[in-house]
Amino acid sequence: MSLMKRSVRRTAVVAVVVAGLVAGPLAIPALAATATITLNGSSASVSGSNVTVAGGAITITAPGSYEISGTLNNGQVKVDTAGAGTVEIVLKGAAITNQSSSPLYVANAQAVTVTLAAGTSNTLTDAATYTNADEPDATLFSAADLTVSGTGSLTVRANYQDGIVSKDDLVIQSGTITVNSVDDAIRGKDSLTINGGSLNVTSTGGDGIKSNETEAGKGVVNITNGTITVSVADDAIKGQNTLNISGGTINVTRSYEALEAMELTISGGRSTVVSSDDSVNAAEEGLNEFVTSTKAFIRVTGGTVVTNSGKDGFDSNGSLTLAGGTVVVNGPTSGARGGDGAFDASGTLSFNAGTVLGAGMTSLAVFNTVPANGQGWVAPVFSTNRSAGTIVHIVSGTTVLASYQAQKSFYEVVFSSNRITNGQSYDVYTGGSVSGTSTGGLYTSGSISGATKALTVTAGRYTRSRP
Repeated sequence: MSLMKRSVRRTAVVAVVVAGLVAGPLAIPALAATATITLNGSSASVSGSNVTVAGGAITITAPGSYEISGTLNNGQVKVDTAGAGTVEIVLKGAAITNQSSSPLYVANAQAVTVTLAAGTSNTLTDAATYTNADEPDATLFSAADLTVSGTGSLTVRANYQDGIVSKDDLVIQSGTITVNSVDDAIRGKDSLTINGGSLNVTSTGGDGIKSNETEAGKGVVNITNGTITVSVADDAIKGQNTLNISGGTINVTRSYEALEAMELTISGGRSTVVSSDDSVNAAEEGLNEFVTSTKAFIRVTGGTVVTNSGKDGFDSNGSLTLAGGTVVVNGPTSGARGGDGAFDASGTLSFNAGTVLGAGMTSLAVFNTVPANGQGWVAPVFSTNRSAGTIVHIVSGTTVLASYQAQKSFYEVVFSSNRITNGQSYDVYTGGSVSGTSTGGLYTSGSISGATKALTVTAGRYTRSRP
């Protein structure tokens, strides 16, 4: 193939990739291979051009497509090119281990795509101790923009620090990706975008999915699609500045804080999260937590969020706006009442739309006044602690408006929907039964037959009792 034809084809592929970042997952046509690299245990054989081999050190020196298969027991595939264009690395049944550094290292390139070939399983394993002082510091490390695509699978075992890292922008389009790391699992320094795929990440000492650049306009995590499972010691999904979730299925089974950023917007998808601290948190870096931030916010405009929170369910050091979707918070069971709660906002708390249910030691741990405008809400406060399994109904006359079966013990509940009108009175029953579909304990229907009337509350009013 002539150089001109290669250049035209590469340009077309880059255009398709850019379109994919906007439109979401799509099939990316493969480049004709510039070289085929066959790993053979201690070294490799090459058919094609722009690849050098010195024992277990394999270096790609120009843009193009490079297909890699076989096993390398102690070596490295390195990309080092100043040429304009994309380097595509097609992993086609490759298992690469490095006993002193990173097995796949992009030192220099304009952009790199790692394609997981259909029907193949691929593995990258790094050393527990690196001999280099600075970079790389991850099993798959890229100093350039990095995209992961394809329908095959990739397992990353990060024994040193991080699993998959780009110092610039990292995009995951597709593939089945498993990362087990001792520090951060997947990190795009400038930004991280997940448009599809199935991700399962575990970290014994760090964060799960993150972007950590502090510069304005960077430090952004975007999730538009895909299935994501996270179990980590620290934060599950974190944007240093921004986290946007517009689609996909997120399941956080273990975390300190589950979803965190300064600016946090949820407009779609389904997120089910477990945290030992706050589940959904917005904070301004460097600002005292007792000072109201003018920058931090949480906005929910769609999707479904279910939390099992050790402390606050939703905690914003700025504003907290609930304006769509379904939110169910199974909040804290311990601590002082009035402290941690289902919803905690230093700034303005707004119920504007959607269905919201929160239960915990405290329902509304707000610094400012409770919302007087917007969508109606009720906040019953029980005089005694109610045990897990207790059924609570919000009732207007004989019509059951909401039925919740507590996942944990609680003192207080808050419920908001377009069926509630501020200023009107509603009865609160305990007991009876629930039926239909459960979303974190909030059921689609319930009955007060056999239930006991516990309280009558006025919508739009909240008075916390202090035992």
